[in-house]
Amino acid sequence: MARPFRQAIIFLLPIVILAGATTGWSASNQDLERKIDQTKRKLTQTRNREKSVLGNLLSTQKKAETVRSNLQQINSKLDKTEESIDKVRDQINLTLNQLEAIRNRIRDRKSVLGKRLATIYKYGYQSYLEVLFAARDYGEFVSRFEMVGRYVRGDLALLKELQDQQEEVARKKEVIARQHEELRQQQTAYAQLQKSAKNEHSRWLSKMQEQQRQLAAIQNDRRSLERALDELEELSKQMESQIRGMQNNSKVALGTGRYIWPTRGTITSYFGYRIHPILRKRKYHSGLDIAAPRGRSIVAADNGVVIFSGRNGGYGKMIIIDHGAGYSTVYAHCDYLLVAQGRSVTKGQEIGKVGTTGLATGPHVHFEVRKNGVPVNPLDYL
Repeated sequence: MARPFRQAIIFLLPIVILAGATTGWSASNQDLERKIDQTKRKLTQTRNREKSVLGNLLSTQKKAETVRSNLQQINSKLDKTEESIDKVRDQINLTLNQLEAIRNRIRDRKSVLGKRLATIYKYGYQSYLEVLFAARDYGEFVSRFEMVGRYVRGDLALLKELQDQQEEVARKKEVIARQHEELRQQQTAYAQLQKSAKNEHSRWLSKMQEQQRQLAAIQNDRRSLERALDELEELSKQMESQIRGMQNNSKVALGTGRYIWPTRGTITSYFGYRIHPILRKRKYHSGLDIAAPRGRSIVAADNGVVIFSGRNGGYGKMIIIDHGAGYSTVYAHCDYLLVAQGRSVTKGQEIGKVGTTGLATGPHVHFEVRKNGVPVNPLDYL
């Protein structure tokens, strides 16, 4: 009878020690849990604000880019219009020079004709007749007659040609002047569009800068909350390590040594380093995350004694089972706890329900296997 009694004492001693030890920090642990929950809610709200402001900023940047592109098109059209105005202005100057040259030629030709008409008026047609009849023979008469006719016809034809050219150049000047006026109107319209687009672009840039300032402030808040949450998680792990130090007093094997899966689900995060889903930084992951619907049963991986059942900071509602011989298993983020501290459990017995308590982004079980308090890869034991 003495040997079974001693074994019972060895079996119950860790439970008694742990019950006394855990009572002292349970209040501070609950306070830590509340702080973690509050920080997690604030972090979620801050990230939502960051996402919203970032979305608005991207929309503003897109609109500012559209306005900037439109402004570039307006500037290009305005530049082309100004180039066209310069070309038309050159054409106008060339046409004016042509008109001036034609007018000078008409003036010169009119001067010649005027002198001839003056001679005719002064001396009358008799002088021309004298020129004609002074010919020595008929051939010379005909020659002189044709010469006089050519002079007169040539002067008249040249005058007519110059007048036609003057009219054509004048019409050309009117056409070019209309083109110039139309281009001036386009220039004025594009200048107004340019001014409007510049003002609109400036407004979007100002709005974008304000949103960038808001985003920077929110990101600073978010980083501060992430640091705070990280510190709280580390504090939670320190408190958890105190439990780990108490759970390995029994060297007697209580379980079979062969573990079963704690729930049916999908592994979403493996043992080892990973990017933390909430802190979003590279962190050591001391177990397996098994995603499953909220409320699904969680069972004991092996026979043992429940040495902790309650809240534990970032782990949320958690159960620790001591299997003896230095081995223990952890079941975290539970929605409900169905076993109390000090209770013996058997392999496959339901101990809790899947949940999202603590630092969890969705319903899952965080499952750990520890040997002498040190996390080991659960896949090596399942």
